[in-house]
Amino acid sequence: MKKEKSNEKNVTKKQPKPMQNVKVNEKELKENLKNMENMVNKKELPKEEKDKINKRVFENVLIADLIMAFLFLLTLGSLNIETTAFITDLKVFSIGLIILTIILFEYSYKNENANVCIHGIECLVLAIFTLFSISLYSIYFRDFHLIVASISYLFAIYYVAKAIIMQIKMKKKYVESINDINEIIKK
Repeated sequence: MKKEKSNEKNVTKKQPKPMQNVKVNEKELKENLKNMENMVNKKELPKEEKDKINKRVFENVLIADLIMAFLFLLTLGSLNIETTAFITDLKVFSIGLIILTIILFEYSYKNENANVCIHGIECLVLAIFTLFSISLYSIYFRDFHLIVASISYLFAIYYVAKAIIMQIKMKKKYVESINDINEIIKK
C-alpha cells in the first residue's frame, strides 16, 4: 500500500496544452453575444413575422369556419329537407368535395406547396365523411344531427390544435433562423 501511495505522488498530472492556431475575432464574438442577448430579452417577433404567422392561422380559422358552416347546414338539412332530396344533396356535396380535393392536390403538386396539400387532405376527409353520411343518415335517422355535431366538434378541436402547433413551430423556426450559434461553432 505504501508503494502505491508513493507512486501516486510521483505521477505528475498532465496539463492541457493551450489551444494553438485558434483565431478569435473579438468584435464578431461580441456582436453575436449581443444579438443573442437581444433575442433573449426581446421575446416579441418582428411585425413582418407576426403578420406571416397570423395570416397562416387566420387561413386555417377561415377554413375551420367554412367546414363548421357546412356541417351546420347539413344538420339543418337533415332536420328540414325530405329524405330523398337530402340524400341527393349529400351525393352532390360529396362529389363536389372530391372534385375540390383533386384540384387542391393538383395545385399543390404543380407548385410544390405542402400547405395546400394538407388542405387537400383535410378536404378529402370531409368528402369521405359526407359520402359516409348518406349511410349514417339512413341508419341513424333520428340521431344524425348529433353525429354531425360531434364531427364538427372534432374538426374544431383539430383546427384549434393545428393553429396552436403551427404558431409555435413558426416562432421556433424564426428564432432558429436568427440564431448564429451554428456559425460560431463552425468558426
